[in-house]
Amino acid sequence: MSIYKHQGRWMYDFEKHKVRHKKSGFRTKVDAQIAEAMARKNLKKTNSDFIALCESRLRELKTRSTVKWFKENKLLIKKLVIKWGRKKEITRDDVEEFLNNAATTSTTNANAQLKMIKSLFLHGMEKKIWNSDPTANIKKFPIGKKRKYIPPLKDIKAVLNEATPADRLYLLVVAHSLGRITAVNQLRWTDIHAQHISLYTRKGKNSDLKEIVIPMNAVLTETISQIPKVGEYVFMNKLTGKPYVYRKRLLKNLCKKANVRLFTYHGIRHFTASYLDNQNTPLTTIQKLLGHERATTTDGYLQELRGTTTDAVKKLEDIR
Repeated sequence: MSIYKHQGRWMYDFEKHKVRHKKSGFRTKVDAQIAEAMARKNLKKTNSDFIALCESRLRELKTRSTVKWFKENKLLIKKLVIKWGRKKEITRDDVEEFLNNAATTSTTNANAQLKMIKSLFLHGMEKKIWNSDPTANIKKFPIGKKRKYIPPLKDIKAVLNEATPADRLYLLVVAHSLGRITAVNQLRWTDIHAQHISLYTRKGKNSDLKEIVIPMNAVLTETISQIPKVGEYVFMNKLTGKPYVYRKRLLKNLCKKANVRLFTYHGIRHFTASYLDNQNTPLTTIQKLLGHERATTTDGYLQELRGTTTDAVKKLEDIR
């Protein structure tokens, strides 16, 4: 497949570096041949080592990271290939120029991109695909610390009252498991045991899959007993038959119906952590329930931190 006619016009269509290149609309076969020759000539200037680095990184992310993190990296890498794919050498100046442009829109986004770019080159050095790290010593952009909004208990109860029976069960599991929404959405029936549930996250070190054991309090036990067993996952999208990715619209609509300030699923997670703190639950216990690698991360959820995890989750039973 190279030069052929399509809908009355000529086009070229070929693959190079596992990327398909095609263009249509040429009036004659000769025009298409000339255009193809120019396209192939330009591709010879491509930095094949950088392309190989990007492909290797995406393959790793596809098997080791969350779907969301993979998609974010894939989107960024596409931009980097367009920007740097033909450069013989990628320097610190190139990285800083790219990040400075991103920072004009959002410094938070620019810092996230710095993290992904740094991981890209470190991956290349570990796999011996790349020789140096052009992100070395590049610092994050300063960001004014914003206080995270934590919804009060009355607002969470108001939202639960507006939810359908099925959505109410979903939100109760989110609250009483203290889980990240991605982990709750991936909850399987095989992860539910007599006295605890197992949530899995890739937010830990090296993005390795990590199990977080959550003891079941009375509300969580009752809630799960009411969920019909349909399929492999506890919560499934009826349209696709697959687990949910993210249900942003659900919570947004419920907050609107309940006439309360909009909060997120992560806001519920912040609330449960703060609630346990107010009940004098030890920092190390909260850290374990949230699945944080470091206590300093948990400290970011709480202000003044002061048992077992089983005793801790019992304190959440006011949320029903």
